[in-house]
Amino acid sequence: MHGLLVAGTQSGIGKTTITLAILKALKDSGYSVQSYKVGPDYIDPSHLERVTNAPCYNLDSFMMGEEGIKRELAKCNADYAVIEGAMGMYDGISSDAKIADILRVPVLLVIDASASSESVAAQALGFIKYSSYTPYRLTIAGIIANRVGSQKHAESIRRALAAINVPLMGVVATDVEGIPSRHLGLYMGSETSLPHATLKSIYDSLDIESIQRVATQITVDKPEELRHTTDTLIGIAYDAAFCFYYRSNIESIQKRAQVVYFSPIHDALPEVDGLYFGGGYPELYATQLSTNRHLLKDVKSNAEDGMPMYGECGGLMFLSRSLSTVEGKRVSLGNVLPLDVQMTKKRQALGHVAVEAIEDCAIARSGDILRGHEYHYSTASVDADARFVYRVLQGDGIDGRDGIVEGNVVASYLHAHAYSMPHEFNLFVANANAYSRS
Repeated sequence: MHGLLVAGTQSGIGKTTITLAILKALKDSGYSVQSYKVGPDYIDPSHLERVTNAPCYNLDSFMMGEEGIKRELAKCNADYAVIEGAMGMYDGISSDAKIADILRVPVLLVIDASASSESVAAQALGFIKYSSYTPYRLTIAGIIANRVGSQKHAESIRRALAAINVPLMGVVATDVEGIPSRHLGLYMGSETSLPHATLKSIYDSLDIESIQRVATQITVDKPEELRHTTDTLIGIAYDAAFCFYYRSNIESIQKRAQVVYFSPIHDALPEVDGLYFGGGYPELYATQLSTNRHLLKDVKSNAEDGMPMYGECGGLMFLSRSLSTVEGKRVSLGNVLPLDVQMTKKRQALGHVAVEAIEDCAIARSGDILRGHEYHYSTASVDADARFVYRVLQGDGIDGRDGIVEGNVVASYLHAHAYSMPHEFNLFVANANAYSRS
């Protein structure tokens, strides 16, 4: 396979739209494509998957380490692996620059040209030169100028880049339609996506042949993936309210168990041996969730019976006693955990997280280190006698703690990646298997 990484000088630069266009152009030309996303992101991958009709995997050196990144690339059987970056190219603990260095792939740098012309070349030169002051071995193979106002504007950018021997591999117009966003980022791909005509207008403005030429061969060892699926059934909440899952988390469960998807908004609780509630937007569907009383009753009954359950952020909110919206509306939810959640207008936490388990729980053993991220606009009011199983080493959690437990249920603001969990999800499946036989 051949690979490249689409980076930007900053967030909001148009990386997602341009990555989608490159993927679409390659696919329309008859090539098979696989998408990847740098960092802890669930939303952009949902758009990339709609174009490729294939899984999108996250690449994050903090959460999965160098071997984990290569492990994800080893899943690619496509002609091209196209990686969408995050934030600015050098930003963050798991920067685009670091990922490009690990995989030795070239970078296409997206620059906002809306308020400059020749200065685009100065920005490009700065990003190229800066790499020599970092530990990363980088090749910026070309520039894509976004938000270009006219042909004259494009030509001035092209001449300036030619003067420093940097190829201009595309100019995207200022009036290109973008993907709408909300408080946690873009709308999900299942809710809105760019029409084919928009993507085609973008890739028609890109030099796809040159982009193909600079994509380098990626060689990674393909480890043997052992699958020992049992008859254990793990229910995964998946709908508009619960849609934030790392693809590899689900695949990790599928190595040991059968997955049953269900909607906490609409469905009855399926017959399963364990439950996984990921993140998402339960605050937007609070009324619908609270009125699915039969499911809420069954979740609580199974929790009291000892069924292992795991909740991440949105899952924590769902398993709480109540959720209060910013507008002041309060609804009752799972009533499994001794806490109440209040939505806020202000963001409460954002960033990578590391925790240490201080006692055994449904997904970890005492002493285990778990890594992931947190991103939420809510606070949790916890009973004084509530038990926590995580000591926060990096991040916020709930007042420096996280992993609230009740029986065999554990939930946290931490979105953990399977590769950061010493047992991946094997321990969770084993607990579910033991529960089913009890």
